Amino acid sequence: MNKVYIGLGSNLGCKVGNIRRAIRLLASDGRIQNVELSSFYKTDPVGGVEQDWFVNAVARFDTELSARELLSLCLEVERELKRVRGERWGPRTLDIDILFFGDERIEEEDLAVPHPRIRERAFVLVPLLELDAGLAMDGVALSESLSQVKGQAVEKLKPVVAVVGASPKPDRYANMAQRQLMEAGHEVALVAPREESILGVPVVRTLTDCPNPVDTVTLYIGSARVDGILEDLLSVRPQRVIFNPGTENQGVRSRLEQEGIETLEACTLVMLRTGQW
Repeated sequence: MNKVYIGLGSNLGCKVGNIRRAIRLLASDGRIQNVELSSFYKTDPVGGVEQDWFVNAVARFDTELSARELLSLCLEVERELKRVRGERWGPRTLDIDILFFGDERIEEEDLAVPHPRIRERAFVLVPLLELDAGLAMDGVALSESLSQVKGQAVEKLKPVVAVVGASPKPDRYANMAQRQLMEAGHEVALVAPREESILGVPVVRTLTDCPNPVDTVTLYIGSARVDGILEDLLSVRPQRVIFNPGTENQGVRSRLEQEGIETLEACTLVMLRTGQW
């Protein structure tokens, strides 16, 4: 088994969701085990191509694959996520780079390990050192390179609880849940089609408009409407989805669970009040 580190980046579509989906696809290969994923970071593009900002992360895992086999699997995952190789350093749904592959050193036309630009890029160094602060390359601690890339913007994204069906009306359960989540110190993302802000929090139109990683989705829309957001849920790939009373939809719930997303039929307000959150 080799200890491997890979870098992942996306700046098209649902950026965090693309990376989470890539990790699930990689982890579904039985020869990859013990997968750990760093936090997500918002980063500026490099290379001079004008484009949207990126989300970057680093994953660490053990594998029985050879470096060449892993490269083939990573390219397959990129294709699955509709990666189109056009302009160099241009926009992409997903980019996967092998950073370290055990202690191996590889110098081939299409594969260089360790990755030759690790020290030059904050969007690699910061999440990499989050997973292992003691990593070194050629006998020199990678942490020493941070000062050389401090001008590159890297912002750690805060995970959020998305309230789908957010309401400005104080007597609505969605509004009560928002207030209690905020009082408990949670970051919230509000999804509602006709509001601008609720309780001082800006509203987005769809789940896929949430710029931060969505860890939990709590539903406050009728069960018949849940079908209409299934694709958004699959794109965002939250850690869990809470089906509050009146939002139950077994078809959507089964589909999410097939994709490895935890689902609960529960009341968010009860969970918060009883410490079950």
